[in-house]
Amino acid sequence: MKKIYFIASLAVLALFTGCQDYNPDISAITKNVVQYNYTLTDADYATIATIIKKPVNDSISVYKTQLKTAKTTADSTFINARITALNDKLTKDSIYIKASYIVDNKFFNSKLQAKDYIPYLLNTNYPYTDNGSSFRATYSNVDSGDTLSIPAASRFTLADADYISMGSGTNQPGQYKEISSVMPAMTYLNQYLKIKCAYAQTNDVKVVSYLYYDSKKVAKKQYRILTFDGQNWVGANGQYINNGTMWLYDPTIVVPLVKVSGNNPYIMKFIDYIRATTPDKFYQKGTYINEEHYYGFSAYYAEIICTGDRTTYGDAAIKAATTTEAKNALFKERVIEAMPLFTQLNFPLLTSQVSGLQQYVVFTIISYYSSSKIGLVTIKMKCTVSGTSTTPAVYELVSYVETGI
Repeated sequence: MKKIYFIASLAVLALFTGCQDYNPDISAITKNVVQYNYTLTDADYATIATIIKKPVNDSISVYKTQLKTAKTTADSTFINARITALNDKLTKDSIYIKASYIVDNKFFNSKLQAKDYIPYLLNTNYPYTDNGSSFRATYSNVDSGDTLSIPAASRFTLADADYISMGSGTNQPGQYKEISSVMPAMTYLNQYLKIKCAYAQTNDVKVVSYLYYDSKKVAKKQYRILTFDGQNWVGANGQYINNGTMWLYDPTIVVPLVKVSGNNPYIMKFIDYIRATTPDKFYQKGTYINEEHYYGFSAYYAEIICTGDRTTYGDAAIKAATTTEAKNALFKERVIEAMPLFTQLNFPLLTSQVSGLQQYVVFTIISYYSSSKIGLVTIKMKCTVSGTSTTPAVYELVSYVETGI
């Protein structure tokens, strides 16, 4: 409707401009490429369920209208039978049962994945956006995500005292020492972590395990991975993009290469491969130190080391560079050279496209020059050939962007 109104306005404007040379680029003016960053509310889960059930409910409404004007008993009997069958469908068909479970519990999980359901909401609520628009959705998610990379000190299991501390009144966690479907779970978990982790830093990640009593009156153990956004502990998030026709889940994988308990597994997979396959590029035989190989990834600090210190570890090309600029250019060249293999080792089975969308992997990593010169590198890789059980996926560099230096 916005586009129609705008074009009509142009027609009116033409009446007043007469023979003036007025020839705007309408396609450019009307393009509506937007970026949203949004946290789903309880009402949004209900909206998703309503949208899924809408075709059946609409059919029921049509039959009820027909029932009012039915002329024979046979017609009435037939129409009532159709209404009964459709109502049974809503309560017995798995797709509608799952939709009801989502709205009753207000979360997604490993079996009811957000990527399959959030597009319903976007295609209904944001229909007038154009190709290239993006939507970053934060939502409540349970029993899904990699917990192994999270240090033991960042994993919490609620005890009786923890539930009680969140309130013992009706429909509060302390009432039955559990969280249930009638409670705002994220509110309570946010409250808990704010007390437990009072000095949290932005992007800190924690796992909280607890007992959950769901809408089907079944008690089960659940866990949630929560991230601190600087003010609150929030749930999972994912990005969706508009392809010009509809909203779809964006399959891009974003990997912050940060220090975790022990050494970063993505970086170590690459370093260990270099050590095993091209030992001439691994300068410290038999040990790991901070800058130990040709490509400059650090085993200990989850960084790209871009300092002159590397000249002491057998790197002839770095030693030969006579200026800081030349060294920095060589550091960047080495990382760009490494990334197709780095990505392949860590994501050997990705497919080049997901639901018709190109598969990308985006890495972020610190570039360390000195204590007063630290940057952030964002590297975007494109999967050009899908991986199989016998042949790993193939990747190419799309972009290398360094900021903060």
